[in-house]
Amino acid sequence: MSTVQDKKPGRDSQYIEESDIIEKGGPSSNNNAHDARVLAKLSADDKSLNTVAAIRKYWVAFLWAMYASVGSAIAGYDITVSGAVVAIPSFRRDLGTFIDDQWVISAAWQSGFNAGSNIFQALGAFATGFIGEKIGRKGSLLVASIISIAALFLQFFIRPHDFVMFFFGRSINGFAVGIYTTIASSYCAEVSPLALRGVTTGAVNFWILVNCGFISYKGNCTHRTVQLVKLDHPGNREPRRLLRVSYSTCRAMVLPGIRLGLPSLRAESPWYLVRRERMVDAKKASERLFGGTGLDIDLHLIYIKETIELEERIAGQGKWVDLFRGTDLRRTIIAGMVFICQEMVGVQFVLGYSVYFFDLAGFNDANAFHLGVGTMALAIVGNLIGIGFTNRLGRRPIFFWGMVACTIDTLMIGVLSLVPGNGALWAMGVFTMLYMLTYQAGIGPLAYCIFAEISTARLRSKTVAWGVVINQIGALIIQVINPYLINPDEANMQGKVGWLFGGLGVIFTIWSWFGVPETGGRTIDEIDILFEKRIPARQFRSYVIQDADRIH
Repeated sequence: MSTVQDKKPGRDSQYIEESDIIEKGGPSSNNNAHDARVLAKLSADDKSLNTVAAIRKYWVAFLWAMYASVGSAIAGYDITVSGAVVAIPSFRRDLGTFIDDQWVISAAWQSGFNAGSNIFQALGAFATGFIGEKIGRKGSLLVASIISIAALFLQFFIRPHDFVMFFFGRSINGFAVGIYTTIASSYCAEVSPLALRGVTTGAVNFWILVNCGFISYKGNCTHRTVQLVKLDHPGNREPRRLLRVSYSTCRAMVLPGIRLGLPSLRAESPWYLVRRERMVDAKKASERLFGGTGLDIDLHLIYIKETIELEERIAGQGKWVDLFRGTDLRRTIIAGMVFICQEMVGVQFVLGYSVYFFDLAGFNDANAFHLGVGTMALAIVGNLIGIGFTNRLGRRPIFFWGMVACTIDTLMIGVLSLVPGNGALWAMGVFTMLYMLTYQAGIGPLAYCIFAEISTARLRSKTVAWGVVINQIGALIIQVINPYLINPDEANMQGKVGWLFGGLGVIFTIWSWFGVPETGGRTIDEIDILFEKRIPARQFRSYVIQDADRIH
């Protein structure tokens, strides 16, 4: 039996077991009082850091979290390309039909492209629940990169009117996107100190936006080039080449090339390694992430080990069926609902179809693209604002008021759609841009933060995968419906779509008030306790956890 080290008084010394606890796979004692003291001490240390200080101190872990999450930028490609590409007349002519003096790609094929991507993203996320536990975060990201490059070739060499090839290219890439997004959220939540957890998990959404903005900018440049050199006429193949290079090449540049061109993610998640009982590897990974920061690595691993043991004492080993049992069911519902809220308040319409909508609503092509690029620029600014205030204002208030703002925006678009004239048309454009600013300052990044934080350590990969699956199912439903709502050969609702998403927004804003808990400032073990004690979401922030709550 090991004893406490005889050390000079200092930070954490009273809680450090002899170093052989790490080599043997965990603490020498499972004494509940010891658990409570260790967890309480580490909680106090984590909470003492603000965001800037945490980035300076844990800059290595922060950079590795950013490197892991940059893969989610590929999701931005899939979201934006569906709307941005079809907004270019030459592309619509190659794959569409001439209706009401303009070229239009059929709603059926647009829905099919989106559906294939969404279904395969859900499958990729679901598969990550198994892959991530078998080969870890490093191996999963490598697999996703290889799959994404294969999909790139299919899209790069697409032939005119070859709908099937484009469909499979997007679908296969969707599988890689599902892996990227799931692993990024899990990894960021696990390696980030408490003060950085909201920043790094929210950054998953930031990287999606970066590529969305890049796609919009490239689409604008491509369109202007086509017009300036007068290439946009039937039979000319240059517009097709420009589109292929603009979209496929920029996607390749964002992640697969970076991921395979740089060394693979060196620091595996210590949480994953501890769950696999690879304590020596867990210590090495922790030293890579936190070496030189002053963090006591042994204490850090004791905290991970005891948190996992605490969860297992409460609910046993993590299996897929456990997502729907006991208090874990509540977490599973929240992980899915934060993304359903995004879809129901109209993000797919604004983010994926803003340029196409501007074009069909009456803006000329140049103004439509300018508004689209401006919308994405505001989205990136809003996302940085949301991430910056996550720790200061809290997850729950930002998410709730973000839902309120987005609901008002969509309702205003609906109101303006009933007003004739160019003034109302431009006002709809303004509210569309404001929507993206408020969305990305609120529910955009916060959904990724909340669903990664509420999961238990033993179920994190599965809970995050579930959230991504629900996100893709919701996106699939909306993306299949969207073309039928706005296409001129279908419902042709244009701005009246705002009434639909505004009404749904009211319903899901009410749910967010009662359903979204405050996870900011809470360590993983504290979140476990709050869910186990069935604390209402509105009281997560104010509830004071006692030492007795930590002893089960």
